[in-house]
Amino acid sequence: MLREREAQLSQAKENLAQVTEEVELALQTAYNKLERTQRMLSVSQELLATRTEFRRVLQQELSHGAALSSQADLALAQEFDAKAVLLQSQLDYTQAHDEITHAMGQTP
Repeated sequence: MLREREAQLSQAKENLAQVTEEVELALQTAYNKLERTQRMLSVSQELLATRTEFRRVLQQELSHGAALSSQADLALAQEFDAKAVLLQSQLDYTQAHDEITHAMGQTP
């Protein structure tokens, strides 16, 4: 009976170690993803600011006859693309944050 209990205890300790390792790995993976998506979010914000300013400058040049309408249209399209990238980055960051919350055993 004692040996049986010792075997059960040993098995329980092994299971605990395995679960602990899995949780630590999941948490580290989620944290790395959160950091990566946070950096991408910052880059996306900078890209949008740059595209918005470029479009503004081209609009001014267009009003003074120094730019083509097609250039202003392209700048507007690039600004919209940058907005889409920013939205995707925000979504990725939110999902990464939820993954960390889940890995910690909390409800997002």
